[in-house]
Amino acid sequence: MRRFFFDPLSRKEDTLFLAEEESRHVTKVLRLSAGSEIELLDGQGTLYRAIIVAGGRQVEARIVGVVSTEDGAGKTLWVGQGILKGEKMDTVVQKCTELGVNRFSPFQSSRCQGKADPGQNRKRHERWQRIGLAACKQCLRPQLMQIDAPESLADLLRNTPAELRLLFWEEEKALHLQDIPALPEAQSVALLLGPEGGFSQEEVELARQSGWLTVSLGRRILRAETATLTAVSIVQFLIGNL
Repeated sequence: MRRFFFDPLSRKEDTLFLAEEESRHVTKVLRLSAGSEIELLDGQGTLYRAIIVAGGRQVEARIVGVVSTEDGAGKTLWVGQGILKGEKMDTVVQKCTELGVNRFSPFQSSRCQGKADPGQNRKRHERWQRIGLAACKQCLRPQLMQIDAPESLADLLRNTPAELRLLFWEEEKALHLQDIPALPEAQSVALLLGPEGGFSQEEVELARQSGWLTVSLGRRILRAETATLTAVSIVQFLIGNL
């Protein structure tokens, strides 16, 4: 059965309206009409069974039952990602969604390639949100990954909500993931990964002053997008989320 996301704020009792993009998919792509049965996700873990009441620019639907509820009580994984070029960033957003990352925060640092103005950043943020939404549907994930608007590395370091903070750095030689005894028991973990050019020494020192541990992914040299997905997969396994 086809699944769609809706904003819980649009719900009044058992009636709700889908956003314009979701509505367009319902009516123009799938050509569903009044009376069709669909499944609806509220982005917070609950899956509903619903019936389309009316089409149009914003599809109206009526909830007729609850299929399942996921309380999201697992451990929290937050990823800060230096902005990558083009489709690399799209891939990281998609795969982090599939791997169960709770929050994804893109940041601009000194070695990011190219600079974007506020308008470009807004468009990129909207694109990443669409990619995350589509990935949720494809992998049947009931909870949306929170995707933040791009910010500076300095701002991100000041606002990291996690008890354990790990910065993956190719020049770290001593500390590896298996050397962090607190990792398996941590209830919230933040990972920080740089752009194609990595982090500068000054940025690493700034992060250390903010409570981040620098950690190695091993002796292999990985592309930026590969490093992120490798780090996320290993940490998700170690904290029991896979």
